[in-house]
Amino acid sequence: MEKDFLQEFINQATKENEAKIAQEKREKYFKEIGRKGGLKTKENKKLDKVISIRMTNSEYEILIQKQKKYPLKLSTYIRNVMLEKELKINEFKTDEVLLQFGTHFKKITNLLRNREWNVFENKKEILVKIENLIELIHQYLYSKIQKNE
Repeated sequence: MEKDFLQEFINQATKENEAKIAQEKREKYFKEIGRKGGLKTKENKKLDKVISIRMTNSEYEILIQKQKKYPLKLSTYIRNVMLEKELKINEFKTDEVLLQFGTHFKKITNLLRNREWNVFENKKEILVKIENLIELIHQYLYSKIQKNE
């Protein structure tokens, strides 16, 4: 009887120990791949150094006026100017316009797929051309994003 109790106790202890080890492995795995088990967290270059400067009110106003031309925060603008990175004024506007064109073309293709628009003889050709145009817009925008990274 004591042997059965001892054997049962040892089995139970080993099962608990295995469960504990498995849980620790699982936690380490999820820490490695990111929060909540999603994609790995990106390793961003952390901006951890702070530089403070003094300037006059007129210099500050000039800086604010120049920064307002761009859709950037003041610190980002100063960092880009200091590191001599290229600043493009209309780059973001053209991207927004292209994205709007893409969504409008998608809406047009959805309308053309309805039965009411069977009047057009070359409906399939129009749909193919629109889908090719949407694909070209997306390729251009994604290549631009990849080039910036």
